[in-house]
Amino acid sequence: PAAEILFNDDGSVKGVATGNMGVNREGEPTDAFQLGMELHAKYTLFAEGCRGHLGKQLIARYDLDKGKDPQTYGIGIKELWEIDPAKHQPGLVIHTAGWPLDASTYGGSFLYHLENNQVAVGFVVGL
Repeated sequence: PAAEILFNDDGSVKGVATGNMGVNREGEPTDAFQLGMELHAKYTLFAEGCRGHLGKQLIARYDLDKGKDPQTYGIGIKELWEIDPAKHQPGLVIHTAGWPLDASTYGGSFLYHLENNQVAVGFVVGL
């Protein structure tokens, strides 16, 4: 694997080990070979996105999904609009739960009033 989780003797996360780089399909070192390294840390944040390789290992090792509903996923879009200054309210945040979807589909929308008369407009729907 490209990376692996390192654990302390007490079972806590010690850090991660990066995989070797510069290897060919057979796993043999090439001229660009670089040995992987161990990264030890007081805190290790896993931010590899949904269904990440390391995240799945953590869920299994620590039973993080025990007694929980299965994970669900959504997809969203966001646009950046420039609006009339008279309608702009810097810092205003609006979230909708469900709208404009029907009652059997989860998701919603959002408006974030940013600086310079800009508004982030987004829509998310469950898959």
